Amino acid sequence: MKKAVLLLVIFLTTASIFAQVKIRPGVKLGINNSRVQGINDSESLQGINAAAFVNFDFTRFYELQLETGYSQQGTSVRTYNSNFINGDNPTFGTQYQTEDLNLNYLTLGIANKFFVAAKDHGFHFIVGPSIDILVNDTRFESTPIDFSFFAGIGYEFSFGLAIEARYKQGIVNVEDDYYYDDYYYDDYYYDNDNYYTNSVFQVSAAYKFDF
Repeated sequence: MKKAVLLLVIFLTTASIFAQVKIRPGVKLGINNSRVQGINDSESLQGINAAAFVNFDFTRFYELQLETGYSQQGTSVRTYNSNFINGDNPTFGTQYQTEDLNLNYLTLGIANKFFVAAKDHGFHFIVGPSIDILVNDTRFESTPIDFSFFAGIGYEFSFGLAIEARYKQGIVNVEDDYYYDDYYYDDYYYDNDNYYTNSVFQVSAAYKFDF
């Protein structure tokens, strides 16, 4: 009897909490400035990020947002060729070439939003984890799944539009550990002692629909 009463109380409490939760779908679109950390002579690479989400407004100061999206990431690598012919006269020197390593992901994120003024809009902090599934890459033996964490800040207007800036850091070595020794391949030097991780800065605009 006591267990039945306890279960009933838990059920009614949970139902009461969720009855007050406001659920709103939304979309967001932005730009990425990404880099693969650990690769020598690498530079940032620009891309886009896009997502659809469902926002759960639990209180005036806290929201939970489930996101699924697409993120263009990677890095720009400078390669060298020290043996080439320059013009009509055979010469030796160093030739530089820049090439993009593209790592594009399907992302599944959980964003926790904490509002400063406790008005469920305005200035807020963002933090959460993400699972990123690789959908395609170029010239890189890549790990198919990356786990990452992100944090950022944003401002949401009362009519549903928000501007956000996030920094996202991967924790998985994005190089697939298929080779055990250092090696050269197609003008790239792969040092398996290094640990290559995704790093991306994102600026996005989001909109929550109010049905």
